[in-house]
Amino acid sequence: MIEKYNTMKKILIFFSASFLLISCSKNKVFEEFVKFDNYDWKMDHVIKFDVPIEDTSAFYNVSIPVRHIDNYPYDGLLVNFTYNAPNGEEHTKNYKLNFRDADGKFKGDVAGDIWDEIVMIMEKAKFNAKGTYKFEIVNNMPKTPTQGIMELGLLIEKTK
Repeated sequence: MIEKYNTMKKILIFFSASFLLISCSKNKVFEEFVKFDNYDWKMDHVIKFDVPIEDTSAFYNVSIPVRHIDNYPYDGLLVNFTYNAPNGEEHTKNYKLNFRDADGKFKGDVAGDIWDEIVMIMEKAKFNAKGTYKFEIVNNMPKTPTQGIMELGLLIEKTK
């Protein structure tokens, strides 16, 4: 009887955890990361993502998640962000991804000596054409390679 109870308990925990993970990510349209060798992002290493967008009636939040080491020497990261729509439109803009608060402390989530920062760059954006959008992120830091960057990605979520 105790074995049956423990088995049922494990199954219940598994399905509860699965439900939480699924419900938390139901608005996620795209999430992908690129890892950097030796934690160095070189200027000529352009990060590219192909993202299929099917719902042109929705609004989207677009973020750039960055994983960096604890002794990352800068207060942020300068990037050029470009996306090309399937209808030929191109949009480009420079961003400073701020990682530190007013006191100079990192703002993200930490695990040991690794920091995860998620910086929203487009809030409630509309994508007016169905199809595959091509996104590019370019390192705009004055000194490259930029040391201490482990991973950089693209996160797109539907919003209301």
